[in-house]
Amino acid sequence: MNLKRITAVFTVLFLLQAQNVFAAKPPTQPNSYDGAPPMARSMAMGGAGAAFVPSHESYYYSSANLSNMAGGHIGAAVVALRTSDASPSRVSAADPSGQGLTAAYVIKDSGAFYWQALSDSHISYSDLDGGSHNVDTYINSLAFAMGQKNERGISFGLNISYLYGKIGESGFYGGGAQPYANIASGNGFAMDLSVMYPVAANVFVSMNFKNIAGFMFWDKYNVEQLPFTVRTGMAYVIGSSVLTMDWDKKFYRFGNLEENHYYMGMEQYLNRSICVRLGTAADSKFNMNTIKYTYGLGIRVRTYEFAFAGEQYNIDNKKFLKYILSLSASVF
Repeated sequence: MNLKRITAVFTVLFLLQAQNVFAAKPPTQPNSYDGAPPMARSMAMGGAGAAFVPSHESYYYSSANLSNMAGGHIGAAVVALRTSDASPSRVSAADPSGQGLTAAYVIKDSGAFYWQALSDSHISYSDLDGGSHNVDTYINSLAFAMGQKNERGISFGLNISYLYGKIGESGFYGGGAQPYANIASGNGFAMDLSVMYPVAANVFVSMNFKNIAGFMFWDKYNVEQLPFTVRTGMAYVIGSSVLTMDWDKKFYRFGNLEENHYYMGMEQYLNRSICVRLGTAADSKFNMNTIKYTYGLGIRVRTYEFAFAGEQYNIDNKKFLKYILSLSASVF
């Protein structure tokens, strides 16, 4: 490489760095990158699933569980309805993943390729000077996950995600004297590592380290580091019954959101075709006003399953209801 090329490279790097120096913090929420249980099955079970070995949604909770998969599987989920008397901005802040298509996956043996909506939110707020602000955030993840089991039965997993999104801001400062508008695009990546071990017959434990490396590079904002998360879980799987419990610790980079959460869920097949699912989720304070209650139904026909799930809790002391539908199939 000649001197001119070296000079050009360093000039570009300097300009990019200079741009970041004067850029502002992106107007994302602390939980903008958290995502939500991707399919109706996992949502109906309270969002628990770190050690849920038979679940196709393992890519979201702990990719090490994929080491127990075989064959080909596909699936997709849609949030069909969200309803609440709370303000739309408060709903978006509490549940940023939004409505519509939220997840789709393809699994082949111990590898998974999937897409997931992390944020699709609109938040409006006013400041003390009389200004009004609107922020629209769209962030999606396109990822590959895989699991591998060693001779001792311990499974290890790797999840690598490509992130892409947009942020739109508009409003005015100081009572309308200074209107503004801004649109920014972002690209980033994240990496998770996980481990799973069968501690006894039909009993599994798993731990996932999410966003060990995770960054989002916005073209008009500072680089954003994703919150590191540790999730550990235990599952008891026997025949047509499943009981699973998780603990989750998020290390948010800013804000005052609760960082510790507990999840519990169960699944019971009534016959070969129909199963019922129940679950709950709570933060470390176990506030009865904010505990989530989930429920669902699965109908299996041959290699296809249609699943429904509902979730309810309170936002600003007002009931919030969310319904999700998903379709999955074992294709080969």
